Amino acid sequence: MFYPPLLDLDNAPALDVMAIAAHPDDIEQTCGGAMLKMAEMGYVTGALDLTAGDMGTRGTPEQRMEEAREAARILRFSFRENLQMPDARLENNIPFRMTLMGVIRRLKPKVLILPYWEARHPDHYAASILGFEAAFLSGIRKMDDLAEPHRPYKVVYASLYANVTPSFVVDITPYFERRMESLFAY
Repeated sequence: MFYPPLLDLDNAPALDVMAIAAHPDDIEQTCGGAMLKMAEMGYVTGALDLTAGDMGTRGTPEQRMEEAREAARILRFSFRENLQMPDARLENNIPFRMTLMGVIRRLKPKVLILPYWEARHPDHYAASILGFEAAFLSGIRKMDDLAEPHRPYKVVYASLYANVTPSFVVDITPYFERRMESLFAY
């Protein structure tokens, strides 16, 4: 049974841009430079890792979450949390979807960045579908009485492994070294 952690969402800022990924370091690999650029431009940015990467071969979940906090500092995130869902067993089910919907409602991101839906790791494409469905459901008033409905204005996808032609590219040239520094935090 999954028991979501208690996040301090009441004190979290409303976000202009939020990235959701399956594991700590996924965001740094796929859209870290773009997130840093947005923060440098004055947008309020944040990240949500769905798992702590427990099944990874390097480090412990606690180490990975500490590394993620350091990467968040480098990328100038205003918010970063980890839902600690089960690594290598991430699935689109009602408890996970409702948990993520609640986070989206409370953080109110205008733009949501999700992993591209084609991926070699099952958690990555599960995170994509889970994020998309939670974002849609977060806009339905009757889904939950605890938070006001909110649906992101735009959902975009970041790809790492899929060979897709992008619909847009963000120039991160001035931010590349700091983006790399965020990766080396792991």
